[in-house]
Amino acid sequence: MGDGDAEAALPQRLNSRQRRREQQQEQQHQEQEVQEAGSHEAGEAGAAQAASTSGRHEGAHGLGEGSPGAAPCGAGTGPAPDGSDRDASLRPGLQPEGEPGGPTAGLEVEPVSTLEPLPEYRSAAVGNYQFEYLDHTADVQLHAWGSDLARAFEQCGLALFNYMSPLEHVRPLETRTYRAEGHDLASLLFGFLDELLFEFNTELFLAAEVRITRFDRQAFVIEAEGRGERFDRARHEVGTEVKAITYSAMSISEQEGDAEVFVIVDI
Repeated sequence: MGDGDAEAALPQRLNSRQRRREQQQEQQHQEQEVQEAGSHEAGEAGAAQAASTSGRHEGAHGLGEGSPGAAPCGAGTGPAPDGSDRDASLRPGLQPEGEPGGPTAGLEVEPVSTLEPLPEYRSAAVGNYQFEYLDHTADVQLHAWGSDLARAFEQCGLALFNYMSPLEHVRPLETRTYRAEGHDLASLLFGFLDELLFEFNTELFLAAEVRITRFDRQAFVIEAEGRGERFDRARHEVGTEVKAITYSAMSISEQEGDAEVFVIVDI
């Protein structure tokens, strides 16, 4: 190439270099804009996260116990703007009104258990007798009643015999007499039952019927008779041995047309 051709090609080479330089600058400028845009978006995301974290911290610390406007322990974020309870589904057994398909739908609620009612008064009477047995720690309590104290004492004597051997198997074949004394009604009842128990322990005599023939409230004397038979293991059912009569929690009460006694016996 001659000098004239070289001089003619020089402006073209300069223009080509300039264009490449401009293209490179434009490309670098575009890349910088992309980087700046990414940095701006990341900054906005970080700011939002920081604001959210700050809000949670404020709810945990700024609205803690003793702070004005503090929510009760375990409470959610409160009602939603539309008035509904957004946390109802998070609390067991609660369901937002108007939502039949809530978390408790179809579940059966167990009834609240209550204490068993006490048995009806005098409801555990044995057969046609007027006595019953009440549970007591390591012992048993005889509860007997009648139209007056004499009848209640008679029924208490039958309760004593029946506990040692059911009277349904005892025949009234023999007659025995009893006498007891005391200084008040409690000691008189104790002496009467103790006399019946002594007769059984020494003679094995079971009375199917007991009748008081004398009930002296002034001298505190009882005279009675019993009809029954001697205990026979082949015929009579073995009940529970009564070791002694006690004064523990003994109770005697009487009103017009009704009387009752409570006696604990040692077994």
